This record gives sequence, C-alpha cells and structure tokens, in this order.
Amino acid sequence: MLDDKEKLLKKNPLFTIRRNQKQSSAYEKARNICFVLSIFLCLFLIAGIYLLTPFSDIYRITVTGNRYLTREDVIGLSGLNERSKYLLCIPMQVENKIKKDPLIKNVKVRRLEGRLVQIEVEEKKIVGYAPENGLNVLLLEDGEKAGIGKDRMYLIAYGPFVEGYEGEDQARLIKQLAKCDARIIEQISEIHRFPQLKYQDVEVIMRDGNYVFTSVYGMEILNHYFDMESSYASGKDHCYYFEDISGNAYTSACPWEEVVEVPAEEEIQESSEE
Repeated sequence: MLDDKEKLLKKNPLFTIRRNQKQSSAYEKARNICFVLSIFLCLFLIAGIYLLTPFSDIYRITVTGNRYLTREDVIGLSGLNERSKYLLCIPMQVENKIKKDPLIKNVKVRRLEGRLVQIEVEEKKIVGYAPENGLNVLLLEDGEKAGIGKDRMYLIAYGPFVEGYEGEDQARLIKQLAKCDARIIEQISEIHRFPQLKYQDVEVIMRDGNYVFTSVYGMEILNHYFDMESSYASGKDHCYYFEDISGNAYTSACPWEEVVEVPAEEEIQESSEE
C-alpha cells in the first residue's frame, strides 16, 4: 500500500515541482556559500600579500613633548618600530603601554597619513634623586618614585642629589620643589639638611658653585635665582639666604665661616700708644 502511494505521489506534478524547488534552493545556498567564501579567501590573500610588503610598515615614528626621556626610550615603551605594521597599530593599546612608565603623566598616539605615527607625551617633573635601600631613585613631582636602571642613569643630570630627608619631610620638600621651574631644578647640584640654621635649614648647592640657604617653604623663591645672582654678582664669596615669609633674599657670610671682629679705630690707637 505504501509503495502504491509513493508511486502516485511521484506521478503527481505538484510533488515534482516541490522536489525541484528544494533541489534548486539547496544548490542556490551552496553556490552563495561558495561565493562568500571565495570573497573572504581573496581578501585574506590580498591582506596577506599586503602585510608581507614593506608598504604596510610604519614609515616614521615621531615623538614630541619629551624633556627627559629620549626618543628611543619612548619608542621602546610603545613596543613599536619602523618594521611594525601601520594598520595593526592601535593607538589606545600603544598609549596603555607607554602609561605604565612612572615618568609618563599623559600620552596621545595618533596615526597620520603617509603611514606616520605620532607619539605626544607629557612627563612628570623630576625634582631630584635620593638613595633608598642602597639604590638611587628618581623623585617625581607627584611624590612617586622611579627606579633608575643602568640605561637611564643619564636622568640624574636633570635633578639634584637630595640627602637628609625621609618620609614626611621628604614628601614636603618634593611638594615645594615641584613649584620650581624645571630649568631651575636642573641648575641645582645637591640639597642637604643644614640643622645649624634654625629657619633656613635647607642647604642648596647650585651647579655654578653658589650656596643658597632657605627653608622648605622658601624653595619656590629659587625661581628668581638668576635675577638675584646677577644682582649680587659682587658677593661671590658669600652665601645666599632666602626668607620664606617675607620673600626677601640677601647675601652674607656663609654659616661655616668664622666671624672675625675688627677692632674699632679708638682701640687700634690705644694699643699702638701702649
């Protein structure tokens, strides 16, 4: 009975039409899939060939805004080089890599026309360096510290050696030093605590050989150092003293020099008569 029904259905023209439609639909789907796959395959081959050519490489990497780190340092932090693929350079990913360095405050990476990549950085101000656990560390304007590797020893030239300050005292000094211009900080050779002076107990040794004595809160007056130095040029054998409250500056004998009392004219005459 079933065989007879199947024979009757096969003889039915509607059955034949539906069967043909199903076959045609399956063929169309298979053809569309092959067409899409061929397009993807072509694109993949074209992309592969392009990426293998030097025309897909970054043509040039520019670095701007850096004062302390060298161009090579910044590019090294980015993980890029001029053999990196331009299209695979994702600005946000590169920025996140560079920001991991404690010396970086902000960074912006842009892809420009002509396969150019621009890296614009803003660095934290270096206010000095100090010994810590047997090693020297950079002191940064925000209070953070950065280790100095062998490849970055050149950075200590941008700030003074700070000695005698730890913990809160060091943090207070860093905060006040951060108010000084970077070009002034670079002219300071060393900073020491000088407890012999009660109100001017910070000894600042300038790279030009002058000594400045002030308080922690008088460090900002160093911004006017060059003007004062030219005004007091005749007092090279004296030290500079900055007052934090009044903002006054003057030169006088250095605190380690012995004060020799010069006898008055009458005393000289009396001693000569004797």
